[in-house]
Amino acid sequence: MNFFDPQIQPWVYAVGLLVMGFVLFYLEVFVIPGINIFGILGIASLLTGIVYAYVRLGAGAALWLGAGTALATAVLVWLVLRLGAWQRLVLHRGNTSQEGYSAVPADLAELAGQTGEALTPLRPSGRARFGERIVDVVTQGGFIARGTPVAVLEVVGSRVVVQERAAETAG
Repeated sequence: MNFFDPQIQPWVYAVGLLVMGFVLFYLEVFVIPGINIFGILGIASLLTGIVYAYVRLGAGAALWLGAGTALATAVLVWLVLRLGAWQRLVLHRGNTSQEGYSAVPADLAELAGQTGEALTPLRPSGRARFGERIVDVVTQGGFIARGTPVAVLEVVGSRVVVQERAAETAG
C-alpha cells in the first residue's frame, strides 16, 4: 500500500486528523487535565478531519468517518467507565475537620470585642491589625480610612466584621 497514492492520500489525512483528535482528548483527560487547549485542539482536529473528508472524498466518506468517530467515542467512553480509569479523577472522600481540614481559622472567634487599627482603607473590606495579628476584615457597609482605630463587632466563620472604635464609644 502506497500512502502517497493520490487515491489513498486523502483517506490517510482524514483518518490521521481523527486519530490526532483522539490522542489530544486522551492527553486532556488523563495526562494533563485542566489545560483546556488540548481538548479544544482535539475537537478542532476531529472536525477538520470530517470536513476534509467531505471536501476531498465526498459526503458519503464524511458520513462514514463521522459515524466511525461517534462509534469510537462511545467505545472510548465505555472503556474508560468499564476499566475504572475515570475513578482516578474523582475525589471519593471528603475533607473533614476530624482529619484536620478547616477552611476557617479556629482562633478567629477570640477576636470578638478586640480593638485594632485599619492597615488599609476599608471599602468595605480590607486588612486590620489586632496586636501582632493581621486579619482580613469587613465593615457593615461604610468606609473606614487607613490608620483608624476599629473594634470587632462579630466573627461569623471566617468573616470578621468591624466598625470604627470612635463610633462604638459614641453610641
